[in-house]
Amino acid sequence: MVAMDALMVETLGQPIIKGRRPIPTPSEGEVLIKVTVVGLNPYEHRVRDWGLHVEGRLPVVLGNDIAGTITSLGPNTPSHLTPGTHVFGQTNYLKRSNDQSGLQEYALLDAYTVAPVPSNLSDDDGASLVCNFIAPFWAIFGADGLALPFPFEDEDKKPVEYAAQTIVVIGAGSNCGKYAVQICALAGFGRIVVTADAARNGDELRSYGATHVVDRHAADVARQIRGLVGDELVYAFDAVNLDHTLGLSLLSDSRKGTLACIVPKMAELGDVGEKREGYEDRFVQGQSHNQPELGAKVWKWLPVWMEEGKVKSTGWDVIEGLDVERVNKVLDDHRDGRQPPKQVHVHL
Repeated sequence: MVAMDALMVETLGQPIIKGRRPIPTPSEGEVLIKVTVVGLNPYEHRVRDWGLHVEGRLPVVLGNDIAGTITSLGPNTPSHLTPGTHVFGQTNYLKRSNDQSGLQEYALLDAYTVAPVPSNLSDDDGASLVCNFIAPFWAIFGADGLALPFPFEDEDKKPVEYAAQTIVVIGAGSNCGKYAVQICALAGFGRIVVTADAARNGDELRSYGATHVVDRHAADVARQIRGLVGDELVYAFDAVNLDHTLGLSLLSDSRKGTLACIVPKMAELGDVGEKREGYEDRFVQGQSHNQPELGAKVWKWLPVWMEEGKVKSTGWDVIEGLDVERVNKVLDDHRDGRQPPKQVHVHL
């Protein structure tokens, strides 16, 4: 049996370790890739430190944002995926398989959540998008989030018009937040109000389509946003917070609004206002395989949007090789609230 190196959680709450495991074989609808890039996200620290989605299954190999080169294919895979093609894709955690994880030399991916890397871009560009793009897309347009219809260009029905709509993005300076702004601009939202470090991220976020940037360090963030949206806001997305008070407080008091979050609520709510028509606070798992039909559509269009410059990668720093100490340091930083300025990529 041919073995490979992998980084894995062996004991919850402890540093990950380097181990050995067999190279998998693709089954029907799967591709095997030689991993070249893995993007690290806060999700990895939550698996290591909280046991998120572990459910008694240890050891667990980490890494969801993967790019690499196809080496072999299982039966019934699309004809455009061939050995040697550079691709990027999202792992299927629903399979509960370490074979579908990135911090190892080879990994399996489901073919319908894999896309070729555009010829004018790199494997790093692809890996930088995966969960950071899918999570906010699912929060805003997925059935468990705001559940808005996305205006895909190839749909026969008349596209939804968002030009008169407002959305608030909280934590827009984060990787997921930056892609959320691009997604909202791609959908055509007329007003995209965001919170971020205005000095550090303001110009970048405006280049992505943010119409108003409110400095997250201001003492009156909620008052400033309320001054912009009035009592009309019904759509909000929070990319970063365990405390959902701010996002909920911005929603209309006279109309029912929804806050979609990709971080579960883990703090007691403060004053969110009257909310006479109620509100919804929805935690969303940004996973392509939760909604296969939507997943197939997004993965069809994502490389097109990238190639056309409608979706732009947000930059990255690099760790060379499966360096367990450096990867643990990145996860420690996420755990301790010291967010890296850019996503960190592991190069294999």
